[in-house]
Amino acid sequence: MSAPESGYAFPWEREAMQGAEMPEGLSIYDQMAYTSLRSLYHDYHEKRMDRATASAEKRRIFGAWDRAKRTAEFERKLAFFHARLYKETEMAKTAVRKDPSPENAIRLCNVLDGLERYRPEETAPY
Repeated sequence: MSAPESGYAFPWEREAMQGAEMPEGLSIYDQMAYTSLRSLYHDYHEKRMDRATASAEKRRIFGAWDRAKRTAEFERKLAFFHARLYKETEMAKTAVRKDPSPENAIRLCNVLDGLERYRPEETAPY
């Protein structure tokens, strides 16, 4: 959870501070943080909250944003892993169906267990 080198915790924090319209293309977690910060800065400038309260709230916003960002990255990697595993499993199952040899069956088990990646060039010729 490190801040960018500009001194702001978020890359678009200056725009939120100025009350600007939300930039296009922000992820859902960036949109959440942007609107929260814009509201926070507005309330602070309107003297609806003091500096200590605003600072504490900004830290909570940053923490929630960071968790959401890391969760989204984890889910993206997990989806990629599952798609690759499904593809490799399907290729290994096809090899076993075409040639039900012990080697192909063991390779399928290894792919399912995550012990190896299926490499179709290593199978017996059809």
